[in-house]
Order: sequence, then C-alpha cells, then structure tokens
Amino acid sequence: MLKFKTSRGVTLIELMVGLTIMAFLLLSGAPSLTEWIRNSQIRSAAESIMTGLHHARTEAVKRNSSARFQLTSTLDNDCAVDTSGKNWVVNLGASNTPAGNCGDATSDTVAPLMVQKSVASTSTGITVTASQGVVSFNGLGQQTPASNPTATVGTMTIDVTSSSGACLSSDGSGSFRCLRIVVSPAGQARMCDPSMGTNASNAQPTAC
Repeated sequence: MLKFKTSRGVTLIELMVGLTIMAFLLLSGAPSLTEWIRNSQIRSAAESIMTGLHHARTEAVKRNSSARFQLTSTLDNDCAVDTSGKNWVVNLGASNTPAGNCGDATSDTVAPLMVQKSVASTSTGITVTASQGVVSFNGLGQQTPASNPTATVGTMTIDVTSSSGACLSSDGSGSFRCLRIVVSPAGQARMCDPSMGTNASNAQPTAC
C-alpha cells in the first residue's frame, strides 16, 4: 500500500517573521528607490526637451526658414509661453506663437503652423526653469531673434530639477542628479550635469 508523505505548511510565527524581514528590506531600500525614480523622471523630461529642440532646428534647416521651440504652460487652448512650462511646441516662423492654440491639430499650413508638440513631464515633482521661454532657429540652424514673445540671440539654459529635494552639487551634497540643457547662439543644444562643474574647471564631457 502506497504511503504519502504529508507536507508541512508554514506556521503563523514563520509567516510573521518573513513579513517582518520583507518590510525591513523594503523600508531600507525606499530612499534609494525614490532617488532612482526621481532621477529617471528628470532625465526623461530633459531628453524630451532635447528632442523638441532638435526637431525645431531640423525643421528650420530642412525648410531653409525659421522655426521656433517654446515651452508652454499646457497643451490645450489656454496655453501660454512659459519659462517654467513642462510642455513644448515647435512651430514655423520667427513670429508665430502657439499661445492660445496649443490644442489645435498639428499643421504646416494652418496658423500657428504648429508641426510638433509634446508633454515633457507630468510629474509634480519635476521643475523646469528656462532663461527664456522661446528660441528661434534660422535655415542654417543658428539662433535668430524671435518675436511674440521677444527672444534675443544668446546662450539659452533650461534647468530640469526636483521640487522635493536638493540637486547634487560638486561637493557631493544633495540627493538628485539634476540636468541642464544649454543652447548656444550657433544653435547647438547639449545636456549637461551642473554637479560636474563647468567645462573650464572639469574635462568631463558631461560638465556644464
């Protein structure tokens, strides 16, 4: 006659011990997980803005005409050009503005000649701070003066940071790896890390 071995289950004490260990491990890893998530959100927002800048410059060169990149408060028809906007719009012309029309369909024939738009970040923990809300490129891919609103040619900076903690600094303090986008008068856009210092003081390619 066959005999079956009875399997032994988990006791209540063993289950409680296991849950306690899991809770301890989760709590000990929570700060690093929070930093990883926020750093990923910062990089994602910065990369989206870089995409918009490259798209605007490419459109200008391709069409041998002016194209603009602008940060906007929203992507609906209540939008306005905003230096702290977490959305972006690319439209043709140095004077056309998408303000009040960001909810329209993209078109290169209907004003405001909006050819691309996107949300850079939906996170309330991400902050965008730009030196100007709009930058215009000419057919050579260089910066050109824009109007409505006015933007002169110069080095444009866009800082993407966290609103819930300090950025890492060169001395190692801070929690989050914030990023900066720099657009030169020649129209070249690059992403850099302010915590690495400046190019003059640090040979690292990621230095600002």
